[in-house]
Amino acid sequence: MQKNSIFILIAFIAFGFLFSCDDAFLDTNMTPPEEENPEPTTEPLEGIMTAKVDGQDWLSVTAGALIQVNRIGISGVAADGSVIILSLEDMGEGNYELTRESSSAGAYGEDTNGTSNAFASNTSEEVGFVNISELNWQDSTISGTFAFTGSRALPAGEVEIREGMFEKLPVRTELTPINDVNTLSVNVDSVLFEPSVVNGMIDPFSGAIIITGTAAAGIPSVALSLPQDIVEGTFELGTPGFADYGAQYNIDDMTFLGADSGEVTITKHDKSVRIIEGTFFFEAAELAGDATASLTEGRFSVTY
Repeated sequence: MQKNSIFILIAFIAFGFLFSCDDAFLDTNMTPPEEENPEPTTEPLEGIMTAKVDGQDWLSVTAGALIQVNRIGISGVAADGSVIILSLEDMGEGNYELTRESSSAGAYGEDTNGTSNAFASNTSEEVGFVNISELNWQDSTISGTFAFTGSRALPAGEVEIREGMFEKLPVRTELTPINDVNTLSVNVDSVLFEPSVVNGMIDPFSGAIIITGTAAAGIPSVALSLPQDIVEGTFELGTPGFADYGAQYNIDDMTFLGADSGEVTITKHDKSVRIIEGTFFFEAAELAGDATASLTEGRFSVTY
């Protein structure tokens, strides 16, 4: 599996694609020039996202965008729970190609509760696109068009997303926590890291429980990927995409460190109310690079 495939998919989650109107997100720490960033409008913003999914009309009930850490994230959720996500390397207005090799990608999930794997453009042979026609900093909105073919391995299949359009979606530049109940802390190279945003969710790509802790700026961030059926006990950690029990530390938007060794200990997992608690530690390193980090005394209590 290619490095980009592993980390782009994890980044969809780790950088904040929460499936609600206010929390639909992405990642990019781009501040517009001062002269292009006047006082925002006080009127409420409403946006829309539409597409043809295998020829059938698809319409969002909630949609939004987040620009942070040099990435643009756009997502929308339909009434039936299906979701479309676009994660782009931020280059402002213009055309973005969606290919296996690109650092931009699109995804379609049939639901947001993890009962089925999602379809991703960067696992398809087809070339897709996203065109940002307008990024309006005065009103904090984004508009454009998109199309891509998403594929998945299990169960094998493809989905065609055509005639995609998003119009005047509200744009945010800071992450927002879902609630104030989740907690996570860890020492990174002996320095305490207490993320501003802590989230838990079921990954629509793999069906795993994803636990993330992210600084308000979008970086650094730490993520754990755990099986849905995990029980109380201690488990060895590895790099997401290569291990059932994965851990990852993102130094910045280009430097992703996977666990070389380490352990997670689950002290509580109540599936009925989706609460999971535990501790962890791991030694992290780049798959192809020299960056390393030592994460110790980690602990979390998260709802997903």
